[in-house]
Amino acid sequence: MSRLKQGDVVLFTGKNHVRAIGEVGAIFRNPDAGNAMWPPQSTHGPYLNVYSLISFQETEIPYTDLRKLTDTPDSKGGDNYMGARLYDNDRAARILDGLLIETATELAATELAATELAAAGVHVAPLWDQGAVVRAEAHNTNSATGTSQARTFVADRAEARLVVDYKNFLRASGDRRSQQRLKSIVGFSDIYLLPDTPGSGAAEIVEAKSSPAHGKVREALAQLLDYVIHATAEVDALTALFEGAPSARDIHWLGNYGIRCAFRDGQGGFATIAPPESRVSAMKAVWQPTGPVGAL
Repeated sequence: MSRLKQGDVVLFTGKNHVRAIGEVGAIFRNPDAGNAMWPPQSTHGPYLNVYSLISFQETEIPYTDLRKLTDTPDSKGGDNYMGARLYDNDRAARILDGLLIETATELAATELAATELAAAGVHVAPLWDQGAVVRAEAHNTNSATGTSQARTFVADRAEARLVVDYKNFLRASGDRRSQQRLKSIVGFSDIYLLPDTPGSGAAEIVEAKSSPAHGKVREALAQLLDYVIHATAEVDALTALFEGAPSARDIHWLGNYGIRCAFRDGQGGFATIAPPESRVSAMKAVWQPTGPVGAL
């Protein structure tokens, strides 16, 4: 408990599901406060550890989905998540990214950083705030100052599974790019692919949708264009990812904006339809009219 800090994510488990997700607010150890809220246990005495939540969202995520993110090569499987435990480092990052969790704390920290840069006279672009690459250490922020709504956002389960499967497919296909998420004041991208070394691929933003219906295609288009302007690098590809193939009209429509379309191929993999390279080149100036804004 002494290792918890404000902004850490808490998963509440029971009945074979993650029943709710929240963010730690105040945290302290005080038996009098514990006694005032809960009757002491006859065998263990008063509850000493007390923490509040600055956001809370009910969920229904089955343990089978969570185990894919928490199991290690030497795990025996069948974890029922009894009792309190603390995940950190790579495993914590896998859980947050695998469940596509966006926290109010992180969004507030991003807004605060952009405000402080502006106050210091640092203007990297005339119209757009900076983004940042989300890595494991970015999930432990120390303050929740800002104007973001105090709410943890957990993505649609089908979309989260789609993202996990697509990332695994890319790795299995030999894709050597780093799989991150782009964090900005407008939200988090589902996947932010960055080349670790020259020749290992192009920078790419991927947005996933659980349905190929036109409304979801339109959402993916809007979010990709919203995220790319905050990218920390020059982006060479935008990809809309779907459970199934959108209509030919919608695929062509995405292509007009230089956006690739990826979807499950029905054989355990993914198919990709890319627009002509000439269209991508023409649209890159629209995606990032001022160039990449740089990392926080």
